[in-house]
Amino acid sequence: MLNHQQIKAQFESLETLQSIQKQVHQMSIQGLVTTGISMREWEVLVYLEQHEQASASELAKVFKVTRTLISRNTWHLIQDNLIQPQIDQSDRRIVWLSLTTTGQETIGKVARQIQANLQAFDCNHELATLMKQLRYLKQQLIILNN
Repeated sequence: MLNHQQIKAQFESLETLQSIQKQVHQMSIQGLVTTGISMREWEVLVYLEQHEQASASELAKVFKVTRTLISRNTWHLIQDNLIQPQIDQSDRRIVWLSLTTTGQETIGKVARQIQANLQAFDCNHELATLMKQLRYLKQQLIILNN
């Protein structure tokens, strides 16, 4: 059974992880600001790049959102010619989504833009805070393992 110090260390570690996650998310959003693509749309594009194709149901399950929300996001991407729908020949109820050539090119452009935005963004303070939190988390894990 865990003692009081170990339980306290677990809660502090969880809080630190949540803080790190929030910081990384904010930095990513900052990187997307000038691209015109939302965070969810970017996640869909990257997922399709990694998996070649997916259905709206699969994307909804992966991102833990409703099919309606995914359909709204993918509709914007289809309208922008970044992804293309293709009806499954064996089951016409299934529509497979995949990147277009424009979508593949856009991923490269957006990745470069995110990198440029993050470099221009004064993130020294955020990175220093992140490193401090990671060191603290490492210390908490050492406590938990003893």
